Amino acid sequence: MAAEIIVDGLPIPPTTVDGEPERQPRSRPRRKAVVLLFLLGLLATLVTIALWYFLFRQPITTLPLPGIPQVEVPAYSTAVYGAIGPSGVAVSPSGDRIYVTQSQGSRGSVVFDGSGNTLGTMAPPAATGTEHAPVYVAIDPLTSEVYVSDRLAGVIYIYDRDGTYQRTFTLAQPRPGWQPLGLAFDKAGNLYVTDLSGPYQKVLVIDRAAAVVRTLGENDKLSFPNGIAVDAAGDVYVSDSNNGRLLMYGADGTIRAQVGRGSGQGNLGLPRGIAVDGSGRVFVADSTGQGVFVYHAPGNDERRLSYLGFIGSQGVSDGAFEYPNSVAVDARGRVYVADTFNDRVQIWSY
Repeated sequence: MAAEIIVDGLPIPPTTVDGEPERQPRSRPRRKAVVLLFLLGLLATLVTIALWYFLFRQPITTLPLPGIPQVEVPAYSTAVYGAIGPSGVAVSPSGDRIYVTQSQGSRGSVVFDGSGNTLGTMAPPAATGTEHAPVYVAIDPLTSEVYVSDRLAGVIYIYDRDGTYQRTFTLAQPRPGWQPLGLAFDKAGNLYVTDLSGPYQKVLVIDRAAAVVRTLGENDKLSFPNGIAVDAAGDVYVSDSNNGRLLMYGADGTIRAQVGRGSGQGNLGLPRGIAVDGSGRVFVADSTGQGVFVYHAPGNDERRLSYLGFIGSQGVSDGAFEYPNSVAVDARGRVYVADTFNDRVQIWSY
């Protein structure tokens, strides 16, 4: 290296043979510091993700996949086998747990992982002389507990995330003879139950203290209401099954929009389970229609559900159904359908 030259008390950078200033090597300590900061930031990110998962048991990213047009309907993806006569289906937001009730065989419920592997069963409590028929299933958004309605026992059983029985749901003020069927939760954790008892079938809205705080549909001549779902705005969707109707109740408890029975495009036959995704698409499993009707929720000033399309057909091949009874959606846009007589749960995606 050339010696340092001092002119007027200031150092002149050494030059190479071609007259250009000689390049000085970069400071290695500074580069090491940058690398260390990057690694520390990466470690902090990984720790944050791990803490989130263990605290909430779901990924940080649970929003629907971007770029799905609101008018698009899903396509068949795959199927999960291992349930006999699946009647109800619910799925965790991330899709890592699929809960399926069985109308045949042991009439218990089955827990699958996101790949369709059986993780366990959800058995009702032992009770002499009690027959069971689990139908619908829903997940508490605040605790991840799983609620199952039992048609014959006339009760709702509660299980933990892995399918272990916890307790039987009890109303704060008991309603002897109530017949809970369809189940759903809103984002605040209020439980919605279709109740077949009494002269007027209805929907019960139950708060976190197990108190009935509201009823819907008592004056609407409901006949065997089955599926129920609540969207992000608080609108409630009910399949008025034997009347062949899909009803949408607004915040004031009145019918805001509906779809009826018929042979025209978008008209229903025997609607059962319902699900609503984060983009406002409403999915209705129709047992006699042998598929799932897809609608879009009305806007603020609209009075009707927009028909988007139909998925499925009758049969045993992939994408075909034999009396579907329930439908669920996860936070990633996937649609799960209980294909009852084909003994499987079909998964549809975009």
